[in-house]
Amino acid sequence: MTEGRVPPQEPDARFGSRLWQVVRIAGPVVLTSATTVVLGLTDTALLGHHSTEALGIAALTLPLWVFCSALVIPWGSATQISVARWYGSGDTAAIRELVRPGLSGASAIGAVVAFVGAVAAPVLVAVTAPAGLDHGEATIMLWILLCGLPFTAATAHLNGILAGAGDTASGARVSVAVAALNAALSATLIFGAGSGPVGSATASTLALIAGSCALVLRVRSIWGFEQVSAVRGPLRNWASLALPDVAFGAASYGADAAIAMIAAGTGAISLAGHRVMSTATSLVWMFVFGTGVAIAVLTGQRLGAGDHHGRAAFVRAGAVVMLVCSCTLAVAVAALSPWLFQLLSADSAVVQAAGGVVWTLPVVAPVMAISMIYAAQLRAAGDTKGVMYASLFSVSCVTLPAVWVLTTVCDSGLSGIYYGIMAGWIARTAATYLRYAGAGRARSRARSGALRRRFSVRRSAASISPRARSTPPPATPARCPHRWPPSR
Repeated sequence: MTEGRVPPQEPDARFGSRLWQVVRIAGPVVLTSATTVVLGLTDTALLGHHSTEALGIAALTLPLWVFCSALVIPWGSATQISVARWYGSGDTAAIRELVRPGLSGASAIGAVVAFVGAVAAPVLVAVTAPAGLDHGEATIMLWILLCGLPFTAATAHLNGILAGAGDTASGARVSVAVAALNAALSATLIFGAGSGPVGSATASTLALIAGSCALVLRVRSIWGFEQVSAVRGPLRNWASLALPDVAFGAASYGADAAIAMIAAGTGAISLAGHRVMSTATSLVWMFVFGTGVAIAVLTGQRLGAGDHHGRAAFVRAGAVVMLVCSCTLAVAVAALSPWLFQLLSADSAVVQAAGGVVWTLPVVAPVMAISMIYAAQLRAAGDTKGVMYASLFSVSCVTLPAVWVLTTVCDSGLSGIYYGIMAGWIARTAATYLRYAGAGRARSRARSGALRRRFSVRRSAASISPRARSTPPPATPARCPHRWPPSR
């Protein structure tokens, strides 16, 4: 059970080599995200060319499914954070203790969330669907997607085990295979069987189940699935990291679902345009997220090893990779949007609606990257609460109020939605930086206090005569256990 393990990464002395170290971890994660984005592009294009109504159904149901996914995927993020720290410190026993119980716990959580979501699905669809949309087909699509939620949770946990130990390539290979299978099944079921959005959801669920089974075999070959008894410590640490991330995911993706509902209120064209624009944003986000995972893994391993200089070196290299890649891609997508959006929808009104707000993508890309750079460092240090606080503040106090005012009160349509999204990202970046800076000041005070105590101890030791240092101290009286030297 040692196949596939690699030693924790240590920063190279040359900056170019450190960039390559970051890319080797981030590349497979970006590839995994890219396959997810390509899959979304494929489904969007297939449904968009099937009918505008089918695209509208997907735009309505997918944010609801993503919100449910946000309640289970953070458990995999907590797995990655914990494994990276343990792997850096050489505590592989703790990793093995988490593999099987974490998989069972994550799958059970996914099943519970899926059941609750399935019960609430008809009401959610009825409340959020715009006029003229088929409620029955949207509900069935959501039910089918929710059937795969336990496997989504299991996939997140298994990828967390592999990525925390530096093996992001295995998850990428499985993701590519899942995307290929999904695309083939989607094309067959949407057009061959004529099942539209229901066929798309069925293909996604079947491909997800197959990928989850493949990851189980990979993790088992490396870490094993032995039954262990003493798991309270790792599980307690896992849960303490995951619960704030669950709140973070619920707030972030819940805001996306709420924004989709607001877009639905502005009409089917705006809803479909928002879906197209969300897919374009995902192209940029995959580089931000992938490099953020690399920063969190590499800095987490360095923190576990007690190497703070190495941690800072990886952060600098990761920041350069993230900013260059995300900003370059954002500009390219905005420039190519007239042709790119035509691949996603055959409706010229939808293409025009999305093209009217695509300029926001190059503006918000560096803001997203800076936010992720600080958030990744907080996650690596185990401060998932800080990331949660920043998300809750930006979503509840900035994004949703701004989007609602600009669309409902000011009647700005799709433009108002993306003005509000930009304001929310700026607020999240500022809040994340303040949390990071506060944690840095606390660490500096702690180090200064430790240095002062160490200097005080050394000065006290230097003031003792050589004879006194060679003579053992007398016993401390029981009546005054903390007093030295004892009174005569």
